[in-house]
Amino acid sequence: MPISRPPAGSERIGASLDRTSFVPLYYQLQEVLKEQIESGIWSPGESLPSEPELARRFGVSRVVVRQALAILEDDRQIVRIKGRGTFVAEPKLDARAGGLSRLLVRPRAGHVTIQVLDLRVAGVEDSIRAELAAGAGEEIVRLTTLLSLRGVPLSISYSFFRRSDAGWLERVAHPGRNLPGDLVLADQGIELAHARIAVETSQCGQFEADRFGIPHRSPVFLAVCTEFCRAASGSTRPIEVARVEYRGDLLRFRLELSPSSADGMQAVWELTEPEAVSRPGAG
Repeated sequence: MPISRPPAGSERIGASLDRTSFVPLYYQLQEVLKEQIESGIWSPGESLPSEPELARRFGVSRVVVRQALAILEDDRQIVRIKGRGTFVAEPKLDARAGGLSRLLVRPRAGHVTIQVLDLRVAGVEDSIRAELAAGAGEEIVRLTTLLSLRGVPLSISYSFFRRSDAGWLERVAHPGRNLPGDLVLADQGIELAHARIAVETSQCGQFEADRFGIPHRSPVFLAVCTEFCRAASGSTRPIEVARVEYRGDLLRFRLELSPSSADGMQAVWELTEPEAVSRPGAG
């Protein structure tokens, strides 16, 4: 259930709007709410007051409130769900979708965990071996991980590395334990260059369903990713092939086009049900 805190005595009602300013009231209101969200006064997954309550607190019309909320929604600060209310949006877990390597570009927030389910040398399909540019007879390591947000499982990743590239994994990835939250690829001497990602809809198997806590054959997004790293010579080579299953009931994908950016296009995933990952024990 989303968190709903009583307004009495709360610092949230301390802000006021300047009616002598040339800045429109709706813009002032969204700035106040945005500042409170970014400062942590309103937490991710928490429900905001209703439109009538916000209008009463700030002494404005509901039209002004709607305009302010529309700006926050466009800025992805909040999520409005018909019949349920308005919730503070969860921060993006990662700017881009991808394999495990993509998640280890920078430290993760404390509420995001990556649990190691399995790590072993495994036989793989010829297509995966070819994607990794692995030599004949070269050993391939398969890492299986479960990513969760506040204890709610969101994705399962099957990552494949050449054994010669997996020494760092064998030091930090221990089945049954989480990867260190401050694990960063750069500290392992790895610089990511780019990724190739294909996304399609699929159905989860029994193994994934049991860990997601959803019915067998529930819809999922299947992302097949090849991550490339930069060699000392400046050239690039594949370092990881990953098959990632994302829950279809809680997540959606969005493509962002940036013609002026070196990234070109980004595949971003975000929550569709923020209240499903509100903090455990909150009521």
